Amino acid sequence: MIQILQNPFFIKLGLILFMFMAGLAVVIIGLRFLRKLLVSNSEDDKPRVALDSAFSLSAYEGVIRKMKEQEKELERLRRAERDQANASASMSEAVLSNLGSGVVLFNNANLVRQANPSAKTLLGYASAFGLHSRDIFRGVSKVRMPASPTSAKGDESDGAGQLLKAIDAAIRQGTQVRRIEADYRTPAGEARVLGITISPVRGAQGEALGAAALISDLTEITQLSQQMRLRESMAALGEMSAGIAHEFKSSLATISGYAQMLQKESDPKTSNQFAGKIAGETASLARIVNDFLNFARPQGLAREPLDLRKMLEDCAEEAQVQLDTEKCPAEIIVLGDPTALRQAFSNLLRNSAEALRPGESAKVTLAASATAAGTTVALTDNGTGIAQEQLSRIFIPFFTTKPEGTGLGLALVHRIISEHGGTINVSSNGTGTTFTLAFPPSISAGNRANIAAQPE
Repeated sequence: MIQILQNPFFIKLGLILFMFMAGLAVVIIGLRFLRKLLVSNSEDDKPRVALDSAFSLSAYEGVIRKMKEQEKELERLRRAERDQANASASMSEAVLSNLGSGVVLFNNANLVRQANPSAKTLLGYASAFGLHSRDIFRGVSKVRMPASPTSAKGDESDGAGQLLKAIDAAIRQGTQVRRIEADYRTPAGEARVLGITISPVRGAQGEALGAAALISDLTEITQLSQQMRLRESMAALGEMSAGIAHEFKSSLATISGYAQMLQKESDPKTSNQFAGKIAGETASLARIVNDFLNFARPQGLAREPLDLRKMLEDCAEEAQVQLDTEKCPAEIIVLGDPTALRQAFSNLLRNSAEALRPGESAKVTLAASATAAGTTVALTDNGTGIAQEQLSRIFIPFFTTKPEGTGLGLALVHRIISEHGGTINVSSNGTGTTFTLAFPPSISAGNRANIAAQPE
């Protein structure tokens, strides 16, 4: 109501009506006064009455003339308002018609009231008017919903059920959902990947008018992304294969050399040394194979509450690393597999111990914090650091900067942390390296018994 009262058109209309009513009241009063004069005056007063009557008629004609002018002004304002509304409608129609993205408008009954040409092209319908949302999206085979607090990676479901629920929620609850991806097949059989945003449509008073679906074609972008991931996978596979070949070639060459020397050696002591070298290289090959299998083979992970600080202290003692725990609370509990996490932390601490400068002892600073968003662990060593151009490659299998490294340790750490729903990042400034690990929300000590009692 406030918006209507503030509209300039209605303000002008009100003023014109007020002036019209005022003029009409003046005319009525004048006519009554004229009638009274005509009845009460005698024949002697006829000239004066005639003069007054002429004056009243002249005033009446002036009022009528003003009213006609005001009526013309009112008509002009009405015509201008119609022209403005028509121009606005034409502009909106032109924008929708030329928009590269598809726009489909649904009413409160989930029926299509409008669909621009791009939407018809993307969806494959010559005319979508009057179709229900389930008919429009019947070609959807799979929907990937955006990430939510209950699903960090986003929900993926078969069929259009989630999409239809999003449209209904926009109509009934005014909820907007962005970045929906849908695998879609047109009625003609053409496969597409659609990006869809569902938004509520409200009237001037906030009443629900329906929902709008903004649709874009992600087919080409998705194909390029898949090709890029395939190239990256092939590149990683090639580098991994080259690493395996190099390790085996070096070990086999060593074994072959010692075997030939062993054949020619008659001294038992020397022969035993050569045999020991061969056994050592054989064990190295076995370790490479085992590390590779541990990295490549999926493993079932247990889930139990673990004392993070206690585990890191044990791993540091085994790796002969001095661990500074001043920035770590006395007890932070994470839910995970004890064997896998111990292996990951041990690899990180051994990596720090092997990156020492000559004459220094290994020191690692532990900083950890737990919030409602998750648990963060940072391990900073005092080693030689990692070159900036190598930071992006250190988690690739068989990539190593060490003469005797296999390149599987950090790759295995990355896989273990990822399987626990966490992330790992690395930074280095030339005076040390920091590995930052992030885990899902931590668990308080009071919940240990409840969690341990839950089935896996």
